[in-house]
Amino acid sequence: MIISLTGEELTVFAYVWDNISVGEILFERDLYRIHRVQKPILVARRLREKGLIERGEGCYNLARWLRPLRKKIQSFSDLRLIIDNLV
Repeated sequence: MIISLTGEELTVFAYVWDNISVGEILFERDLYRIHRVQKPILVARRLREKGLIERGEGCYNLARWLRPLRKKIQSFSDLRLIIDNLV
């Protein structure tokens, strides 16, 4: 599923993967200003529809089903290496 993400979706997913949970305001500000994602909320909606992230009260979280994997693979760059080796 991660292989099929667009560039912006991958950027947002990597951000949430590395932070696990992030407040909505910080999420939008960081992704827009630092990572140059034009409409982070719309990208987040697509990732929620795909089941990769969840929306809490005023925050975005890594999906529950991904959290055990996140405990084993700490950084998104490590996850990318594993995925690249599988493909």
